[in-house]
Amino acid sequence: MANKIIFNVIQVLVVMAFAPLIKGLLNRLKENIQSKRGPSIFQPYLDIWKLFHKDEVISEHSSWIFRITPYVVFITPIFVALLIPVLTGYPLFFAFMGDMLGGGFILALGGFFATLAAIDTGNPYGAMGASRTRMVGFLAGPVFMIVFFTVSFLQVRPFPILYRSTG
Repeated sequence: MANKIIFNVIQVLVVMAFAPLIKGLLNRLKENIQSKRGPSIFQPYLDIWKLFHKDEVISEHSSWIFRITPYVVFITPIFVALLIPVLTGYPLFFAFMGDMLGGGFILALGGFFATLAAIDTGNPYGAMGASRTRMVGFLAGPVFMIVFFTVSFLQVRPFPILYRSTG
């Protein structure tokens, strides 16, 4: 039992520590492909530092949804990190609850709350931006689900020609 908890804590810490670095590397790769000089690969860490030190601005027209959304959006990827093993094949604490499709639904929950919070402010530009973001999700989500279902129906043997009988 102690090993499971240690593996879960290590996985969450590694995912939280290296996710901004991966984003920085991908941004740098995009800049290199476009023959541009972009920011440092550590720029996401500096952005996070800056965001944690900013003052909070909350509209007087917003409800509890706007106040709880940052926590939901922060917790959903951490919950997915406890659901799907990243570092090891060792079963994680919440592995019995779902798989890749369940992880996608959990991440969609965070996006749903972000959309609700954008609409909750009462600003028309928030609703406009949220609808554009959700439109991309509505178009890309079913494609990913079809790909996951198709892959799940494939046989386990990757090279069936090697397993034919010669008789």
